[in-house]
Amino acid sequence: MPKKRGDIEKWLRKIFFSGKREEYIVFIRHRVDGEEELRPIPSRFIDDIRRGYIIIGDDMIPFHRVEEIRDKSGKIVYSRRKNIDEISSGKASK
Repeated sequence: MPKKRGDIEKWLRKIFFSGKREEYIVFIRHRVDGEEELRPIPSRFIDDIRRGYIIIGDDMIPFHRVEEIRDKSGKIVYSRRKNIDEISSGKASK
């Protein structure tokens, strides 16, 4: 049975193959000095999407490190976090 593609892969493929790579920024979790931070990667730098990885030059970034995808105006089009509207409005339960 074929594996179902996740939302991250769908969005990354949409960006990569749509011809509109200039319009998106992918934010990944990146570890610096033992702490994680979100690092923006303009999608124009992505060389390929394959086998669960974003390929940038010799670097392979696994899809599970993708946290958000934003358009160039800053609007979040994909987020790993649930209920993004509730989080941004302060309505999320704690």
